[in-house]
Amino acid sequence: MGRRTVTASIAIAGVTALVLTGCSVFGGDDPLPKPTVHAAPSASAHPDSGTDGSGTGTDGTAQQVVTKQAVPAGTVVAETDLVSKSGDTAVHVRVVADDAGTFDAQLSGYRTTNPQPMTVEFRRSVASPGDGFDWESVASTTWQADAPAPTSISLSDAGSFPDWLHSVVLVPAATTQVADTDDSDTPIDADRPWVGSVLAAATLQWHIPSPYPDLHVQVGAARAGAYGWVFDAAGDKLTAPGSGVPTSYRVSHGDDQTTVAKRFGLTLAQLRWLNPTMRVHGNGWLYEDTDLNLDPAGR
Repeated sequence: MGRRTVTASIAIAGVTALVLTGCSVFGGDDPLPKPTVHAAPSASAHPDSGTDGSGTGTDGTAQQVVTKQAVPAGTVVAETDLVSKSGDTAVHVRVVADDAGTFDAQLSGYRTTNPQPMTVEFRRSVASPGDGFDWESVASTTWQADAPAPTSISLSDAGSFPDWLHSVVLVPAATTQVADTDDSDTPIDADRPWVGSVLAAATLQWHIPSPYPDLHVQVGAARAGAYGWVFDAAGDKLTAPGSGVPTSYRVSHGDDQTTVAKRFGLTLAQLRWLNPTMRVHGNGWLYEDTDLNLDPAGR
């Protein structure tokens, strides 16, 4: 009787050990990859866009990692004028370092001959007048037709190195109040079909030193947690370790951010810097079939 009890205890312990080690009982000999959990950024970061220890929110949105101060507080790192094609609407924008390791956008001289609800926002793309909605826009701020434009907007959501934002835009916003009309079927903004389209756009020229001026990405061998394809600037696959100059990576099923970074000889901070809007699950796994940037010039 005692021998049966000992045997049963050993069997239960064996099953428990399999569960605790994270090994796949049905999926071969390799253990599942274990993403590293890192300290969460400040509460002002994107929610990639909630905040958890993986460097992204639990909803799979991106976050910026706050690092050391890039430039002294008060330093102007970008400055431009936003002017509509007709010239009837304009505002001066400059980006200044704050004392918290991030940046503020200062607006001045806003003028318009066509008062209307307006939004200012920063975009990763090089925007042009007429462009539509951009879900990756940062620091989107709206004011009403009878209100002054804001004088300062926080860019903390863009992190300590916001130079991945390539343009700033003015976008006419929807009217928020109820329309004063006897015809309930008339849309509030029926006479403003341009609402939501870019009215004015300007490219941003940044003056922020790179935190990794000597960064060189090397192609390592595919491995569990980093099985995806690597591509060069021409879009050709790089199949051999050390071959060609990698510029992008296609995330494969089961890839995690820590292992992908190691495959290319990068730290996790460097991978995030290269991919400021990288979307990560709460457990550190990357979103399958998304493309990661491996070129510092491609941020």
